[in-house]
Amino acid sequence: MMHFGTFLVKQGVVNPEHIIQALDRQMKKQMAVGKIALQYRLLEMNHMFTILNRQVDTDLKFCDIAIALGFLTREQADFILSIQMSKRPKLGEILVEMGVISQEQLTQALVGYEMLKDSMSGTA
Repeated sequence: MMHFGTFLVKQGVVNPEHIIQALDRQMKKQMAVGKIALQYRLLEMNHMFTILNRQVDTDLKFCDIAIALGFLTREQADFILSIQMSKRPKLGEILVEMGVISQEQLTQALVGYEMLKDSMSGTA
């Protein structure tokens, strides 16, 4: 399935540079998994420091280290990641915030994107 950003570029609504900038902003605004884990009381602060210290020395992700150390289960890590995804700002909203597109353009693009997804899944 085509990502929304790719759809916007193919439709000529934005250029690829806008998508790259918006994705960069999206990543910066994303809530850290450690913060979510603390918020839901799945980790304690001393666990955070241990994980972050290990992360400096490896290419492993925060949740993978927490699981390897026995601080989190895979299910807890998946829960944290799902919370992170659900709270992440939407790409279209960021493009509107950046002034690249208007709210009306976003609404129209979302309708077109949903129609495309429906036609590709055979529900149209």
